[in-house]
Amino acid sequence: MDKPIKYTTTDEQLLKLKKQGLIINDEQGAKKALNTYGYSNLIKGYRDPYTYTENGKKLYRSGVTFEQILSLYTLDKNLRNSVLAALLDFEEYLKEAVANVVADSFGVNQDMYLKFENYRDKRRRKYRFSLAGILETMRETLETDRNPICHYSEKYGTVPPWILFKSLYFSTVVNFISLLKPREKILLSSKLYNSDSLGLDNNTISTLMIDTLFICLEYRNLSAHGARIYNHSCSSRLRFAEDEYLSLHGFNLLLFILNILEYRVPYTYLKNALTRGLNMHCESYPDDITYLGQILDINITHTVPVYRTDKSKIYHYDMHCSGIKSPARLELTEALKSGLTACKRCGK
Repeated sequence: MDKPIKYTTTDEQLLKLKKQGLIINDEQGAKKALNTYGYSNLIKGYRDPYTYTENGKKLYRSGVTFEQILSLYTLDKNLRNSVLAALLDFEEYLKEAVANVVADSFGVNQDMYLKFENYRDKRRRKYRFSLAGILETMRETLETDRNPICHYSEKYGTVPPWILFKSLYFSTVVNFISLLKPREKILLSSKLYNSDSLGLDNNTISTLMIDTLFICLEYRNLSAHGARIYNHSCSSRLRFAEDEYLSLHGFNLLLFILNILEYRVPYTYLKNALTRGLNMHCESYPDDITYLGQILDINITHTVPVYRTDKSKIYHYDMHCSGIKSPARLELTEALKSGLTACKRCGK
């Protein structure tokens, strides 16, 4: 039987980490981080790349610091927040697109567009994701006393799909879309993709769309519940025949499916967030480049963009720091060669 779980103070946690070989350069900073994020969340969640096991004991590799683990945690936390923001943006776009398809095919009255025969009835393990369960959820949502649904219901006696869909959970919308008939799937996919540029037939694009939605749903749920993102291996996959697509994994899979959408904002936002996060972490810990490249399934080129104004001798990591206007972008190495110094507010 395993040893019982025991509560430990931050002092005891730091002592344990030192005995395991972890270097702690700033003990007060480490205590603050442990009190803020928790030992289990911070250490147990992000120590694996830096440890090995010897005689049944977990030890840290030579030279690994507490600050390095904290930096990896911060990278993942910021990435997680960026995933959530990007997918919330995509969710809003998707809801409007599917609502337009539903209205075009079945009308704007809920009694018409919520008819069972409009959709495919597939066998589902959980009732709430079956056609009957989803339509029941949508009808229950119509009974809310919250606006704008309540306003439309009282004023017009009709709640059009673009109003109803705004109040539905992303999981409900994704599972609803998977139960569309072929015609509506093709109509929706034509709003999300440029079939000519992808060179795919309608059925393949419809399949791509459904796979994309379930991958996005998985990442959205992970990020919303504070799970690790950077090393997550998605259980949902793309069903392409080509090996180049089947081999996609890790974070690169999410970037790929967002990159081929016509609506580019979520991809651009997430790609920029990843680049910023990797540059910040890898500048301090370049030994992690190979590991992170393999886990994320991307080729990491370490560049650090910074910003300055024409007359300033200070460079900024944040282009909006201190209200600076029209900053010029340059690489960190270039800024250092020019004798510029880091901003005390946004610099590290």
